[in-house]
Amino acid sequence: MSIDALKKRIKEGNLTGVYAFFGEEEYLKEYYYRQLMDKVVDGPMKDFNLTVFDGKGMDLEQVRDALELLPVMAQQKMIVIKDSGVLKAPKAEEKEFWDRYLDDLPPYVCLVFYEKEVDKRSKIFGKIKKIGLPVEFGYQKDAYVASWVGQKLASHNKRMDKKDIYYLIEHCDTGMMSLKNEIEKLIYYCGSREVISRQDIDAVCVKSIESRVFNMIDAFTDGNTGLVFEYLDDMKKLKEPVVKIIALLSRHFSGILKVKVLLEEGAHENEIASKLKIASFVVKKYIKYAQRFSVNYLRSVLEGCLEIDNGIKSGKMNDWVALQTFIAKYSKKD
Repeated sequence: MSIDALKKRIKEGNLTGVYAFFGEEEYLKEYYYRQLMDKVVDGPMKDFNLTVFDGKGMDLEQVRDALELLPVMAQQKMIVIKDSGVLKAPKAEEKEFWDRYLDDLPPYVCLVFYEKEVDKRSKIFGKIKKIGLPVEFGYQKDAYVASWVGQKLASHNKRMDKKDIYYLIEHCDTGMMSLKNEIEKLIYYCGSREVISRQDIDAVCVKSIESRVFNMIDAFTDGNTGLVFEYLDDMKKLKEPVVKIIALLSRHFSGILKVKVLLEEGAHENEIASKLKIASFVVKKYIKYAQRFSVNYLRSVLEGCLEIDNGIKSGKMNDWVALQTFIAKYSKKD
């Protein structure tokens, strides 16, 4: 399920068969999807030899017709099944359809399942793994992303200190697609200037709410309650939704608890990142936090998140008052 195996196929031109593209890193998933498509259906008959079925509940008869229809003035055709959910929770008729057609896929077809999520235990996924190539596009290691950022900048005659590249990665929304957008803004902002600085990042880039929540957890870790409330006040001024802040706090403290358990079981950083499917810079933070927080404290915080979330959604609590009370209660670690 490696990207390297896909790159090799594209290079060699061995492109028919069935593929499953899935995973959190949307930029790489889209990039290699385009690479594959350009190889399979490049040319004047592209529109006739590319069929995309998008969304759940697609007409299986139309899919069957597309599979059986010969390519037009070409050796190959490409059929894309996009965001269908059939690799996670297929309906009975979808199971039956794909069980039959995957065993008898025409030799001229390049079939791509392009999905947000999959169930690797499902029968359809198992069959694709056996006869085709499933490729998981997970979040990449920081070193890979940092190198990619450097290459993007260099292609526009720009550069940035390595420490500032990591600063950019840490403070933007997770994923290379978000980084691409921020890089483009920096390039336009700096004009003819070659070097992009941290000051430029602070001036132009939108720090994600996730980054701000991490700042809060850093202050939690240091026992700096005053700073926690400063970050909270900043998010209030930016009109960040309280329920989103609570959801992020819950997600991150849940992640910290999972990391703490895995560390106690002897797992290492790369293993944790792979198992939990989270970016490596997030794992580093979780490891730092896990060393400072007890299991009881982490469980208590998660219970507190659930309590105020339910209270706000039921109308029993004022959102900001509930969140501020939560901060006051849990800013003191046990």
